[in-house]
Amino acid sequence: MSEEQRIRVSVLVVTFNSAAVIGPCLRPLADEPDIEIVVLDNDSHDGTLDTVERVAPRARIVRNSANLGFARGVNAAAAQARGEHLLLLNPDARIAPADVRALSRVLDDGAGIAAPVLEKPGNRLTIREGGRRPGLWRVVCHYYGLSRLSSTAGAVEGLYLLKRNSFVSRDVDWVSGACLMTHADLWRELGGLTTRWFMYAEDLEYCLRVQEAGHRIVMSAEASGVHTIGESSAPSGDSRPNSAWVVNLYDLYKWRLSRSRIQNLAWKCAVGGGLLARSAAYRVKAVQDPSRRQSWREESRKFSWYARDLLRVPTSATTDTAREVIDRESART
Repeated sequence: MSEEQRIRVSVLVVTFNSAAVIGPCLRPLADEPDIEIVVLDNDSHDGTLDTVERVAPRARIVRNSANLGFARGVNAAAAQARGEHLLLLNPDARIAPADVRALSRVLDDGAGIAAPVLEKPGNRLTIREGGRRPGLWRVVCHYYGLSRLSSTAGAVEGLYLLKRNSFVSRDVDWVSGACLMTHADLWRELGGLTTRWFMYAEDLEYCLRVQEAGHRIVMSAEASGVHTIGESSAPSGDSRPNSAWVVNLYDLYKWRLSRSRIQNLAWKCAVGGGLLARSAAYRVKAVQDPSRRQSWREESRKFSWYARDLLRVPTSATTDTAREVIDRESART
């Protein structure tokens, strides 16, 4: 049997100045004969590729001459992949070979997408990286606490599943692209990730298309991974938080889920109000917890920025149909 025939999973990793995290990401997978690694580098200047070559000498490296963003990077990496299944893996995430194979078995059992339960060491977040589609009702359930009223009532589940609830393998509407496995054939059929955005929301949009094509999305309790992002995203000093995650989520809602400008306005107000409420709650915590006052103040400032940037976005729908067709045709080739 040839090397190409033996490749079960292609791991796709997009890097940009990722030298601090890429070693632990690739090392566990570097010597597995049925797993290939494809690294797409978006013009790093910090020694990322030196680390890749040292830790995973068998990895296939694709170099971009500029930072073209996450989606374009993943699509380019997928075009080089030979595996039956594709695993999107962030450079700040880690997964063991046994868990990669567990996800592969979930796809063999009929799912279109499979993801592990991701842990975030040292992170105080109470949500999982997956949940229900970002319609108006689900964001209201999340931001106004309805999802916390019951651990079993699916009607009030929010945009994110909660860590407080016991977890078994289950179908969800979306999972994070930090660690997401899908069929290579399905990926090519659907055209890969949309490049509508530079970064954020493209993984959720792909999940929506997979569901619309009639395939299940499974978060598997039989597989686990680690996602170390969290502290690095917190603002400090005069730095401005990156609000692209919520701005792009709103654009996704207007583009794919909303039916009217009134719904657009309702979604923006619901989420914006929820973010402002979080900001106010963190200001209170800064008073109640003097030992962590600065940390809570930064959290308050961060959520205030998120809300401000979201509320500034027009409620009118935005479309880019021609660009979408071009991008998806490129992803198929």
